[in-house]
Parts: sequence; structure tokens; C-alpha cells
Amino acid sequence: MRTVEIVLTDDVTHELRADNTTSATVFAAAVTAGLPVERDPRGSGLVRTKKLRAPEVPPLFTDRRVRSAVLCGAVAYCGYLVHLAVAHSAVLIIGAVLGLFPLVLGSVGTFISVKHLCDKVVLRRRGVTVEALSTHQLHGRSEYRFTDGEGNKRTFRSALNAGRLEVTYDPRNPKRIAVSTSLLLAVPVTVLKLAITLSLVAVGAVAAFSPVIP
Repeated sequence: MRTVEIVLTDDVTHELRADNTTSATVFAAAVTAGLPVERDPRGSGLVRTKKLRAPEVPPLFTDRRVRSAVLCGAVAYCGYLVHLAVAHSAVLIIGAVLGLFPLVLGSVGTFISVKHLCDKVVLRRRGVTVEALSTHQLHGRSEYRFTDGEGNKRTFRSALNAGRLEVTYDPRNPKRIAVSTSLLLAVPVTVLKLAITLSLVAVGAVAAFSPVIP
């Protein structure tokens, strides 16, 4: 739990607690930006905050890594189909192609579930929670708008249709935004999704690779 200290004209130190260092820093920057250019000599414009620098962590999933992984997987699977036709029988290619559908579907579902959980963990550690207002609906999804700590207007789409919604965003990654939910709730939901998607992966793997499974 981080603390932001603010001293106003009453000379009393007011402490505001934040869930993480990033939230405290963003709040202090927003307060400082709203103060007059010329500070009050009585100290009404004094804002003190203790900034703790967190180590920069590179994102686990990037567009380049995803594209490279998909390309390598496609090339490897084409080589596997050629191996089946040459070393075994061309008929086995049918089962390998049919098994590819649940294999890909389960793999994509597993990837998305893990990514969402990773986003929740990151947002829990350094995310900033704000209130977003619904502007309109498009294809059954509501579009929400909010202003971040730097004054930028940002949008977020969600299947939750409400006038107001609390969302958490990552100041270091504009694309990482999620509805504010408890991490304790996100974990069991992710486990349930993984149970379903991994089952599809298992079915697809058996159908696709049964000819080479000893």
C-alpha cells in the first residue's frame, strides 16, 4: 500500500492511500498539473509524494512474437503433413487436418485465457482505476470513454451495458484496459476456461498426431 502526502494551507499533512506506486504517481502528477503556475507562498500548492521506481518488465506477449509463433507453427505442421504422406500414408492427412481445428481452437482459447489473466495481474500491480462513461452501443457492445491521468481521452469497449463503469488501465501500455474485477474472481474463471480449452487441445492432438504417437 503506497501513500501520497499532500500539504495544503492548514499545514496538516493529508495522506491518501493507493493500491500501487503507479496510481500514487499518476494522482500526484494530476494534482500538480491542476495547481496554479505560481505557487501560493503559504504552501497551498505543495505536493509531496515518494516515488518508488518499479523495474521495467518487457511484455510477455507482443504482436511480433505472436506472428513469429504462428508462422513457425504453420511451417512445422506443413512439414508434419508431408512426413505423414511420405513415411506412412496419404490417407492419414485427413485425420491430421480434421484434428487441426480443435487443436487450433483450443490453443487460441488457452492463449487468450492466459493473456487475460496476465493482464489482470499486471493491472493489479500497476493499473490505475477510473470511472468511464458509456457513449453509445455498437454491435451489442458499449463504448466507454474516460480521461487518464495525463488528460488524454481514451475509449474502451465492453459487453457490459451500463451507464458508468469502473475500468483499470495500464499507463505503460495503452492497449491494456479491463473492467475492474477482483483477481480472486478472475483466477477460478480462468481455470474453468483453461479446463475447456485444454480439453480441445487434447482431442485435437490425439486426432492429429495419433499416427506418430507410440
